[in-house]
Amino acid sequence: MRTRNMIRHAALAALALVLLAGAARAGDHPHHRRGLVLGLNMGPATGALEYERFGSSIERELEDGSGGALRLGYGVSDQVVLAMEARGFQMEDGAEDVDFHLALFTVTWHPGGGGFFLRTGVGRGFTTLNLDAPDSADWSERETPAALIGLGYEWRLGRQFALGVALDAYGTEFDDLPTFRNTTLGAGLASVQLQWYL
Repeated sequence: MRTRNMIRHAALAALALVLLAGAARAGDHPHHRRGLVLGLNMGPATGALEYERFGSSIERELEDGSGGALRLGYGVSDQVVLAMEARGFQMEDGAEDVDFHLALFTVTWHPGGGGFFLRTGVGRGFTTLNLDAPDSADWSERETPAALIGLGYEWRLGRQFALGVALDAYGTEFDDLPTFRNTTLGAGLASVQLQWYL
């Protein structure tokens, strides 16, 4: 566990250095976003699984995960980008083994056309999950509606490339699990965002 924390802290320190370097290099490149957009997000993730079983309400924290996103979109203006996204969250730590993937339609809004952005999306979630005792469960490829909400900031480092950071939260609900009721799976992703405006 100590080694894992050291690796995580080192990764976060490297991320901070990259973002500071990107901010320092950011020049006078305008935020033009009309046309094809390609995006990639990568970073650490955490999550939570909440459910009722045999009359008890249970919450299990899902830690030490990783996640990412691939984005293909179109900038309809310098403020709005519409996209299809594939996102994923994975966590494996003894008692919990979770794979959570989403296919989403997203809207990213840059108020005033600057670097700050808000993002929201809806789509489908696909989950494979295994829990050990005391609440053993094995769910394979459950498909449900899913949603995303997030925010971030990007620095334009070139005419077609931007480096940014994003904080995203996404989740889904399950209604047809054996012995489980009112089940919600949520995840949060803190990521580096690479964006190309072509």
